[in-house]
Amino acid sequence: MAAARPQWTAVRDARSALGLEGRVLLHAGPPLADPTQPPRPMLNSAVLSCLHEGWAKDEAEAEKMLADGAVRLEPSFAHNVSTPLVAMVSPRSTLAEIADGERRYYSFLGTGAGAQQRFGARDRAILDRLEFRERVLSQGFRELLLAPVDLLSIARAAIREGDDLHNRLSSATTLLHALLGTRAGESQESRAALQTVLEAPLYFLNVWMPACQLVLLAAEDVPGCTLVTRLCANGENVGIQVAARPGRWFTAPAPPVRGPFMKGAPENPEFGPATGDSGVIDAFGLGGQGLRHAPSLQSAFAPWLDPDDDARARSMLAGIHPILETPFALDAASVAKTGRSPLLSTGMVSADGRGLLGRGICALPSGPCALFRQAAAS
Repeated sequence: MAAARPQWTAVRDARSALGLEGRVLLHAGPPLADPTQPPRPMLNSAVLSCLHEGWAKDEAEAEKMLADGAVRLEPSFAHNVSTPLVAMVSPRSTLAEIADGERRYYSFLGTGAGAQQRFGARDRAILDRLEFRERVLSQGFRELLLAPVDLLSIARAAIREGDDLHNRLSSATTLLHALLGTRAGESQESRAALQTVLEAPLYFLNVWMPACQLVLLAAEDVPGCTLVTRLCANGENVGIQVAARPGRWFTAPAPPVRGPFMKGAPENPEFGPATGDSGVIDAFGLGGQGLRHAPSLQSAFAPWLDPDDDARARSMLAGIHPILETPFALDAASVAKTGRSPLLSTGMVSADGRGLLGRGICALPSGPCALFRQAAAS
């Protein structure tokens, strides 16, 4: 795990990168209980993806196709791709390719500022952003990625500037923009790609998720190893996998994500359940386990944090990353032994599909029958 060196190497469409064919949409988290009845925010994103692909002429037809199974929802992990919150990957989707030697993992490529599919609102302005990604950003990033982008070096510097690299990524995104700016071409597309990174303080998130995933998956198939290799949620359940049991999910009901509501949040907001593939960052040892790096987040989340947060985090992480120089690698056995709950630092999405509520945090189930104890005992 410590030897992995993930780099952003390319952008590719999902059809060619993943072999994604037919009417298939990829969602975050473990498999859904019933893929024809996804949570409302995920349904909204799926409807928009159906329209983006041209599979349906309107929202009503898209909903019927999803309910009938004519458009299939499948978990993203099965295709080596990660997606934030309730964003969807469809065959036309432009993906970021992250490589560690011959190993590859892919991620939903962010569309920048403005309306965003990952927040789960049924805003038709999102369709314009998705089309912009496919027609403009894809070409722009191809021009900017003639040489790989080393992600660990950016992460190392960003941690020292106050990022937890999950809910706060402004420093990492600034550094990414600066690096890509040294490669700026003269085309309108490359300038648009640079501007997109500049306008979105969380842009680094999407390429950092698969980077963390490549690091954790390097531990797979080690007998008896209880290090967590996957951590994600789908709005129904949160799930983990451990190194010794690749492919086997340990799940529990997704806990609510709590935190301060942002200005402009929908009226009468209620905390929604955890969703998204970005929990891999918290399993890596940052995000909820790395809040000591981000004093601004610690302050914002103080009403929902125990006073021993740093000690809690260190008690369940297995080692020190040689480049980032921070504790990393969540260990299910350590969680089970201490009984302390790992934290997930993530976005709060309205459960009724009205969009983003703000940034929040939640404690993952760690009690006697919860997923970490089950995984450690397996």
